[in-house]
Amino acid sequence: MNLFLEKINISLFKKIMVVFLVVLAPIFSMGIYIRNWGANTVRNELIKSSTVQIEFYLKQLEQEIERLKILQYTCLTDENLNRLAVQYDIMSPYNIVSNTKQLQARLTTIQYSSNYVKNVSAHIFSINKTISSTEGTGILDQRVYERINAANGLRGAQIIRYQGGLYLITIYALNHTNQNNNNVIEIELNQETLQADIEQFDIYPDCGSFLLDLTNSKEVAQSYIGRQLSWKNILEDIENTNENGAGVGIEDEYRYYFVYDKSEYLDLLLLRYLPEKLVFTPLKNFDNWVIIFIIVSIVVIIIFTLSINTFINKPIKKLVEVFRQVEKGNFQVNLDTDEVKSTEFAYLYARFSKMAERLNMLIDQVYKQKILMQRAELKQLQAQIKPHFLYNSFFIINTMAQMGDENLVDFTNQLGEYYRYLTRNVTDIIPLYEEVTHARTYINIQSIRFSKNLTIDFEECPEKFLEYQVPRLILQPIIENAFEYAVEKRVKDRKIKVSFVVHKDRLHICVEDNGVGMSDEKRLELQSKLYDQSEHIEVTALINIHRRLKLQYGEMSGIILKESPLGGLCVELILG
Repeated sequence: MNLFLEKINISLFKKIMVVFLVVLAPIFSMGIYIRNWGANTVRNELIKSSTVQIEFYLKQLEQEIERLKILQYTCLTDENLNRLAVQYDIMSPYNIVSNTKQLQARLTTIQYSSNYVKNVSAHIFSINKTISSTEGTGILDQRVYERINAANGLRGAQIIRYQGGLYLITIYALNHTNQNNNNVIEIELNQETLQADIEQFDIYPDCGSFLLDLTNSKEVAQSYIGRQLSWKNILEDIENTNENGAGVGIEDEYRYYFVYDKSEYLDLLLLRYLPEKLVFTPLKNFDNWVIIFIIVSIVVIIIFTLSINTFINKPIKKLVEVFRQVEKGNFQVNLDTDEVKSTEFAYLYARFSKMAERLNMLIDQVYKQKILMQRAELKQLQAQIKPHFLYNSFFIINTMAQMGDENLVDFTNQLGEYYRYLTRNVTDIIPLYEEVTHARTYINIQSIRFSKNLTIDFEECPEKFLEYQVPRLILQPIIENAFEYAVEKRVKDRKIKVSFVVHKDRLHICVEDNGVGMSDEKRLELQSKLYDQSEHIEVTALINIHRRLKLQYGEMSGIILKESPLGGLCVELILG
């Protein structure tokens, strides 16, 4: 079609008209088909909807009755019931009352578990008593035997009609002596609930519903609005119809459709009738309205499509395009407001351009501020020369000088190297081997101080990670904490271990000690502080190191606090 229109030399307007007529032709043809198909469709859908409703209701009723039957059978095995039936004569008055109360409570539970239950009774023939959920304990009524005999031979749910009431009888199976059990659980069904259920089907004028007991050919419930029909006449129409579950009938020039469904399990029939005019009245002016609807719909669709394409679709496509560029990290985007005719989109274009520009500036500022903050915190750590460490170092130098210790020169060299590394103002990112060397220097200094009862296990760093770029001062402060909070608090058998583990291409550095450790609550509290991004929190060495690791390597990196196998605390640094 497009190629044909391109070849012929006609105006764009004529091309649109040709396409419009081609599209409209099948719609008119469909309108003729709809006229013939509409009446049958409405009729079938209405009948189908009504049939589905009654089938669904009967299915639910079957499930509810089946559930009640199960509750009856399980109640027959109730411990309190069987005690009363077998041990009544030898039970104390207290036990009789107690077991009776518990049994009545179970019967009451069954009653309130369903709106279809009016009363639940346990008939105990061995003691000639009936325990009811509503009437308590009484003498066994002889009419119970008539209801039980009426239930014999019935299949399915065993619903019987007796003196205007509906009863659900559960007779226990014959035992090994071919005699009936001495107990029977009987449920009286609430016919008012069934009546209320039937009334909900009647939502149209001149319609009605029946729930029929096929065993006794009686009405269980009936409801109608306007015209009342005889269910016996409808049953005759059911016998004469060839349709399954639906049919057409007439009574005194009143034409009606009827739908029905039968439950073999309950032996009940649910019947509904609907006036024929309910189906055909809406179709009287169907022809004219279909044509009008088609014409108006086409006109509206064309106008709406063109308008939407001009005023909304094109601007939105442009907006989506620049959004995708922003998602990819390109904030250098600009939308031309002259391209759109809508003032709303012109405003959106202008504000979006301003927003992108502002976001680009803010992201740049935040990133730079975060880098500067991390560097400031690092300089703060570098400036924190702890007095007690300095005093102890001077004291050791004095002692070694007085004793003429030959290690004095080596010790002072290491102390000088320690403070030179700590105070030098160079790049913040260094090879890992330099950080490890600085940590070893610190341990060598502390080893002289704690020359006795101190065991240091410092493993070798994996060779492939020696040149790995890491932030400065991430390892020595952790070891310093181990000395301050663990080693100094023990008198003997002091242990510190530094290990390197490679897991999933990430390097894990573990600093462990055998100090007093900390409780799980305190460790979790300290771990939560590491993830606290608020500005009011005090920045300690651990928090500073944790933040710099995440800034350097991403969210999978940082510090994890665990319990050490040595008995103290394990601080694990995850790099990469």
